[in-house]
Amino acid sequence: MQRKVRATVVCFRGDRLLLVSKDGSRWALPGGRPGKTETYGDAAVRELQEETALQARGLSFLFQVVGATTVHHVFVANIGKSASAKPSKEIKRCQWFSTEELAEVIVSATTRRIITDFWKARAP
Repeated sequence: MQRKVRATVVCFRGDRLLLVSKDGSRWALPGGRPGKTETYGDAAVRELQEETALQARGLSFLFQVVGATTVHHVFVANIGKSASAKPSKEIKRCQWFSTEELAEVIVSATTRRIITDFWKARAP
């Protein structure tokens, strides 16, 4: 089976992560498929801007996660402290969630794994 590939972006502030929703109920990390001539990093920057209007000031590759149907190339984006996320393009909502709130929101198993692995990688 040929898996799709996706550039996935983690944006965090303190103990809060940014999630987006296309339908207003299921949540995901920002991101999407790279264009034919795009690197995964370029796609991550573009998708973040298209979906949330946030400009990445810097981007670092974190890890790769193989999900049921998609290979996620996961990046962390450095964004300004006062930058405000606004849903755009196909996104209906974007919201910052605390670690406690993240445990309650509806996300895919792969998104949950990426979030968990991200916090583990940040632990001292």
